[in-house]
Amino acid sequence: MEKKLSTERYTHGHHSSVVEQHRQRTAEEAAAFFLPELKNDMKLLDFGCGPGSITVGFSKYLSDGEITGIDIAPEILEQAKELATTSNVSNIKFETGNVYDLNYPDNHFDAAYGHQVLQHLQHPIEALKEIKRIVKPGGIIAVRDADYGTMVHSPLDPVLQHWLEVYHAVASHNGAEADAGRNLYPWLIDSGFRDIKMSSSTWTFYKQRQVLNWGDSWAERSTKSEFAKQAVEYQIATQSELESIANAWRSWARKPNAFFSFIHVEGLAYVSRS
Repeated sequence: MEKKLSTERYTHGHHSSVVEQHRQRTAEEAAAFFLPELKNDMKLLDFGCGPGSITVGFSKYLSDGEITGIDIAPEILEQAKELATTSNVSNIKFETGNVYDLNYPDNHFDAAYGHQVLQHLQHPIEALKEIKRIVKPGGIIAVRDADYGTMVHSPLDPVLQHWLEVYHAVASHNGAEADAGRNLYPWLIDSGFRDIKMSSSTWTFYKQRQVLNWGDSWAERSTKSEFAKQAVEYQIATQSELESIANAWRSWARKPNAFFSFIHVEGLAYVSRS
């Protein structure tokens, strides 16, 4: 399993333009479908926790519980630890972890949560089976992933349409699934779950601050992040094409009628007691 993870490549990488977006995530938005399932004394695993904003957010719902956040990137975990310290949260620990080979015994956690994780894995079903192993019978696993195929924008710009094609191609080259949202349900079924609840939510950007944040972020990511490096390395796009994409993002974000929307799919999978 360890070898399997070492062959994978994270499409987004950890450039500041990516991490800054991840820091804006909250438990209230990203895990709204999961929060009603939480009990105050639960032991929770947040896998693929990134800079920890969602993880730390869980603390207000699990004041008597224990929260563990894991990620494969030690430098990101340092940021998560710092956030927990500055937020005066003491019931959280962050550890380096491989989602295919977790260093926890069977039936260790009451619940597990993964936000935008499965879309980046070559073997999401095997990851879900490993998560299932460490969650107690009667426990719950919650996952949420975007579906890039649902991304729409207006006014229509063919260069931004090309960006979406480039993104899909890079993710596919990495063995990942950009349209993970629509695949969550079959992945959960193929992982052995039978008691499953599905839902969806939408990110919709139309206010000036929203479209500027999203457009300028992707402009920078399209030329400076790991996604950009991979696109050139895989000969999917040239640096000149990526510069054109970045300019298109900035131009679009400054249009008074700019609009962007896409779907997140959410799954709650209950671990059988039998």
